[in-house]
Amino acid sequence: MIAQSSSFMRRRAAALLAVVLGLSAGAVGCKSPGAAADAGVAGLSPVPAPAGLIAEAFLPTPDATWAKARALVGGSAALLPGSAGALAASLLGLPIAVASEIDGGVPVLGAAVEAPDRPRPRGALGIHVKDGGRLIDQLTRGEGARFRSTPDAATSIALLDPLQGTSPVALGVLGNYLLVAESAADLTAVGPYVARTMPQAQVPKEDLAVELPRPAIEGPVLRAARGAWDEARGPDGAPPATAVPLAPMIEGALAMLGDLERARLTLVLDESAHLRVSGTPKAGGGPASKASTDLAVGDVKPLLELPADTLAGILVRDRAASRAEGVPRLVDALAGLVEGDLPPAERERLGAVIRAASDARGDWFAGGLRFDNAGPTAFVRAAVGDRAKLEAAVQDLLGTAELQPVKAALQREGLRISTGKAEVSQLEGEVRRVRFEQTAGAGQPGAGAGQPTARKGAPGADPSGGKGASLPPSAIELLYLVRDDGLFASVGNDPGAGLRSVIASLQGESLGGVPALKAALAPLGADIAFALVVDPLRLVARRLGQPGAGDPAPVVIAAGAAPAAAGAPAALWARADVSAAAIREFIRLGGAF
Repeated sequence: MIAQSSSFMRRRAAALLAVVLGLSAGAVGCKSPGAAADAGVAGLSPVPAPAGLIAEAFLPTPDATWAKARALVGGSAALLPGSAGALAASLLGLPIAVASEIDGGVPVLGAAVEAPDRPRPRGALGIHVKDGGRLIDQLTRGEGARFRSTPDAATSIALLDPLQGTSPVALGVLGNYLLVAESAADLTAVGPYVARTMPQAQVPKEDLAVELPRPAIEGPVLRAARGAWDEARGPDGAPPATAVPLAPMIEGALAMLGDLERARLTLVLDESAHLRVSGTPKAGGGPASKASTDLAVGDVKPLLELPADTLAGILVRDRAASRAEGVPRLVDALAGLVEGDLPPAERERLGAVIRAASDARGDWFAGGLRFDNAGPTAFVRAAVGDRAKLEAAVQDLLGTAELQPVKAALQREGLRISTGKAEVSQLEGEVRRVRFEQTAGAGQPGAGAGQPTARKGAPGADPSGGKGASLPPSAIELLYLVRDDGLFASVGNDPGAGLRSVIASLQGESLGGVPALKAALAPLGADIAFALVVDPLRLVARRLGQPGAGDPAPVVIAAGAAPAAAGAPAALWARADVSAAAIREFIRLGGAF
């Protein structure tokens, strides 16, 4: 089994390299003029950057970073190689004896160039060794020789060809660097720059750092992002129903991505894994430049005020002007769900009610998800700008369900919507109900108006009598209440309890009282436009009916804008922080598949 696993890892080394270099794109010109040249390339002067350079990546302390990674993974990581050199030898199919030749205290370097004729960039990695000549001898001479050395006249790289079989990657040695690439052509095209020029660069302090200049962002990065969104939208260009509310946000993010001058990606490992991405907008007042000054930002207070049993929470901040700009895109996305198209008058009505609701609400909303014995329940609290206008706008928005094209679309899906007042104990104010009811199986023959209502059951009940998985309820309710201090809403298996919970948390137990969650959110600061926190271990435990199981192990994803200060330009940023316990569980679950 171990042999099979090692073989599998070696076969995937080339793919791993391609992914790293495909995602990494780097800036040119970060050289430190006073840096000393590597002793192993004495006499090998720096070379110009290869044409189309889009990547320079640094792993400053391979051994130390690998030790941190093993500590984060824990448990099964004890079976993995103990040093970066041993890991590299295993992945590259080299004799384990050469692991001691790899210098784990000197940076691993990487570079990539655009390759328009290929699906991903050409790239090469440079791994520092103690003595390049000695490494070549160990690999090519004696009874244990596995390679032959062939010098490349144009680059002086000693190309290493296997004596038997094939190698998962192309290998070569230049100076004191073991070069790795997908092919020999990639090795000779990018390797000299990695081994002769990059050792003079300023070394970053993070465990991993990658710089992305404009060519990388406008090229492979933006293409990959747009490709993923196009695939999600499908052949007709309309986003899936679940993505409709996010469509304007995604389109705006793509526009900002294409307007960045450069970006930087870093990874820091300690008790958690911390991934950071920051982007500097182009000059000229484009989408990214505008966002860096106009983006609504603030602290995490609304997120910390969600109920203490929140297992996943989200906070979004936006200004009225940006919401207004997104209304046409949201109308287009909603209209795309209707067969054919909305007539101009009905499209205008839909746009008007969305615009009215957008204008009347405040500049943030926070939502969360909880699980109890009844099942999942989601809840939302949104800031209110004008209470009376918001109440009227929400009513008008619900009234658009009576538009004939919308009603026809609902009938095709076997759905019916009704509204009315609701009584919820322990709550003051006028609570309103929106009921979504399944009239027939969506997509089944006979679905639509005039068909018998699908069988109903108690929320969370098992219609199979305990002999199989429970079917989803045939009807679900959304309850909402508008007050001066917020719009509160809840939907799910027990919306009444959810509504009471999100309101009571303002004066009672909240996420701010859960030490692990508060500590995970505190570093986000006051420049947040978006934040998401998920407690995956407790979420899974609740889903399995084990409410007391699992300690908090938060995963935090956030984004925002930092204003220009102290000579530093304004920047857009995003970050992800994953706790060690969550990492270990993800790895365990991944191994199960």
